[in-house]
This record gives sequence, structure tokens and C-alpha cells, in this order.
Amino acid sequence: MGSIELLEQADRRLVTLVSGLGPADWDGPSPCADWNVRSLVSHTVASIDAFSAAVDGQGGPTEEELFSGIDILGPDPLDVVERAVERSHRAWASIVDWEQPVGTVLGSMAAEQAIGIITYSTLIHSWDLAGAVGATVEFTAPEATLAEAVGSQLVPALRPNGLFGAEVEVGASATPTERLVALAGRNPL
Repeated sequence: MGSIELLEQADRRLVTLVSGLGPADWDGPSPCADWNVRSLVSHTVASIDAFSAAVDGQGGPTEEELFSGIDILGPDPLDVVERAVERSHRAWASIVDWEQPVGTVLGSMAAEQAIGIITYSTLIHSWDLAGAVGATVEFTAPEATLAEAVGSQLVPALRPNGLFGAEVEVGASATPTERLVALAGRNPL
């Protein structure tokens, strides 16, 4: 499964989860400290937009919008999520050279690395969202492979900045998804 297909699969899961949210769900807690569901989804959308901006040059969220969880969803969150995902798909479909550098919020990197990071982000935050509303998410084998490759480098590099919590210990019987979200500081058990 290629990079674009993995991104699209992760995005479909996010849209499906958001489409299932009821009015009461938006104010509920999320696995991300100090963020409710609305803040979590706002951050996820801002991340998608930030990486789209790195490719399409159309501008993206401010640093405050990206990392504070400030509400950018307005009265129709599903529409905002769908528009962000559509923009992302258009932007990434325009890449012809995956080694081409793109300037992301994390610095300049190859487009292939950048799409991996935003896919990883969407996977992890979809797991967070599912957990917040009592649903479950299990990554597919290709998703888990990508999440392991990206997470094993990204999480230790960003943990000192407070962007990920400490790794959670899980037993040998943990699923690949449980191990990956534990690495990202989430308690999967």
C-alpha cells in the first residue's frame, strides 16, 4: 500500500469517527491531557492543514491553532474535517518527486517523510478520538508498519518538547496498535 493510499485510509477513518459524533460527545474528555473531543479534533484538522500548506503553499494554521487545541471547527465540524481532508488529498496528489523537500512545521524534509508524519498523526489521533467516545481502532498491518517506522523516530525526538507523553508499559500480549499508541504516551489498556 502506497503513501497516498495509507493517508486516504487514515483520513477515511477520521471522517467516519467524526460523522458518528453526537452533540454531547464534543465536550467529553479525550486521552490527550487538558483537551476535550473538540480540542482534539481541532488539533487533528490543524495538523492536516499545516502539512497541506507545506505542499500547496496556500497557508495553514497559526502555531497557536496547531498546538493549543483552540476550536477551529465552528458550527459544522464534519464539514471542516471533510474540507481539510479533501485539501490534503489534492495537495499530496500533486507530488511527483517524493524526495522533494517541503517546509513543514517540523522543518524541511522530503515529501515522503512529511506524508508519513501526517498519516501517523491522523492514525494516532483517530485512536484518541475513538477512545474518547468508547469505540476502538485497530490499525491495519500497513498502518502499523508506517506508524512504527514514523513513531520510533518522531516520538523520541518530540517528547522533550512535551508533544508526547512518556511511553506506557504494555505486556508482551499487546497488539501492534496497543504498542504503537503506548509509545506515543497513550494508555491502551
